[in-house]
Amino acid sequence: MLKRLISVTFCLYALTTFAQTGGEERILFEGVITDTDHQAVSYAHILVKSRNEGVVGDYYGKFRIGVLPGDTLIISAISFDHVIILIPADIPSTGYHSKVCMLIKTVNLKELVVRPWPATYQQFKKEFIEMEIEDPLANLDLHLPSPEEMRMLSYSLSGGFGIRLSLISILYDKFSNEAHSKRTYAEIMKMENADKRYNKNVVSRITGIKDEGEIKKFIDFCALQVQFILDSSDYELYAAIMDCYSDFCKTGADTVAPGE
Repeated sequence: MLKRLISVTFCLYALTTFAQTGGEERILFEGVITDTDHQAVSYAHILVKSRNEGVVGDYYGKFRIGVLPGDTLIISAISFDHVIILIPADIPSTGYHSKVCMLIKTVNLKELVVRPWPATYQQFKKEFIEMEIEDPLANLDLHLPSPEEMRMLSYSLSGGFGIRLSLISILYDKFSNEAHSKRTYAEIMKMENADKRYNKNVVSRITGIKDEGEIKKFIDFCALQVQFILDSSDYELYAAIMDCYSDFCKTGADTVAPGE
């Protein structure tokens, strides 16, 4: 019953649009909309672009609409690419019929990797440390001059004294604000990554020191190099901290015993 009611409504709307407008008689354009598997595309929207008029197809993909020669129709439906139909100028006044085929819209989604939650804390720690993170400096564009621009700079500054390009490059790299910013940013990133592996919590877990003051004294005493902290394995870092702790105890410092 509902399908019949919708079909009757479409017919009435099509007959209304068939009336004369602006002295031009509309021509009845009928069609059926299917996909590439010849299955009906239900309730597609058919819009006359120039006049912003339109109808909706029925459940079986059929539609009727009054058009004028030269009209452009835009047919759209959810999950399908739009179809554009140009009504020919020599369209017969008795009517026009067409079968429209719509292509399913293809959307490329970014790859998503779903991994199970690690079973233990140690496994989580190991996977977290081994996780590859995109280098934030890889795509950093500081708009540095090209070699050709540097050669021109060398020539303009030489003044007959033959200043070499290499000297200009060294001075530029040393005093350029952009180069300085890049180096500073890289150092900050290294320090942050090192602090994730060597900090008060790590020292407390490995050495057993609980007192905040003693932990600070130990970190000041055991000044591990940032590059070593970043490049070393968990075992190497653990061994280095224990070696420092052994030397720290031998200095006679007021060290809190492990576990206290």
